[in-house]
Amino acid sequence: MNVKALLKSLCISAVIFNTLSCKEEKATVGHIAPELAAYDLQGNPVSLKDWQGTRLLTFWSETCGHCMAELKAFEQLNAAYPNQVQLIAINVDGEKRDTNAVVAKHQLTQSVIKDQMNITAERYQLIGTPTSFIIDGKGYIQAKFEGKIGQETLDKLFKPH
Repeated sequence: MNVKALLKSLCISAVIFNTLSCKEEKATVGHIAPELAAYDLQGNPVSLKDWQGTRLLTFWSETCGHCMAELKAFEQLNAAYPNQVQLIAINVDGEKRDTNAVVAKHQLTQSVIKDQMNITAERYQLIGTPTSFIIDGKGYIQAKFEGKIGQETLDKLFKPH
């Protein structure tokens, strides 16, 4: 086998291994949250470790009216009860949308990141938006919500006990 064929074989094996290893990581309530495979709006990689304490991780799309309304509700609760929850909004529109423009248009102040290749959405088994996860300070998923989160649950999450 020549060097070129060997390198090609190694590259293909690496791609297959990385693809399979990404798919093995799945979000399950009661287990450690999978790591993010996403970037902030400046193009820097982000990690769940970038945020401390209780985190509300929400997947959203610009074309989802419920998502946009829920993001604003999260921000209002966060303003009323600061430092209770770290908001992380993961946009799943990919490259087809200018997320910076969407954030500016809707005046979003929470942490917004992009899941450009949908690896994070796959790890979190995203079916549709909005979908949200509550992750505790130790990194364990406490709850999953498909669709809007009810006001009673939001009050319990944001208001000090």
